[in-house]
Amino acid sequence: MKLLLTLILLLLQSCTENVYDVPLKDLSGREVTLGEFREGPLIVYVWSGTCVGHTEDLKRLTREFGRLSKVARLVTVAIMMDEKEVREGLTKNGINAVYPVLVDPEGEFAKRVTLLFLPATIFFDKRGLPVEIYPGLPEDLVSFVLSHQ
Repeated sequence: MKLLLTLILLLLQSCTENVYDVPLKDLSGREVTLGEFREGPLIVYVWSGTCVGHTEDLKRLTREFGRLSKVARLVTVAIMMDEKEVREGLTKNGINAVYPVLVDPEGEFAKRVTLLFLPATIFFDKRGLPVEIYPGLPEDLVSFVLSHQ
């Protein structure tokens, strides 16, 4: 398993610039890139409407955002969904996201980082390099971030 995660990490590092340049959209339809969130450690939670557990993870991210925002920036990326689907899903599930929710309708972000599982949490360090990809959401996200700085 460690070897697999190391290989994924190397893959992520080899395409970091491309990952930051992937065009995404926010929920209002404005085009953005992860490059806009690069200063400092960055947590990217990647999910899709078909992921098992993403609803509870997104609710937990909302509850923990205040504490988490003191140690890292948080962005979520919904892949293979458009803005309308994401907005409807958040509303239907009672999720009041206080963090940026970006959408990747074509799945370009997932292609560039070669995601093997969804949902996934990707931690980028202060230099913008991917440090770890974690299946799902770590139990204690703040400790996870602090252990990687």
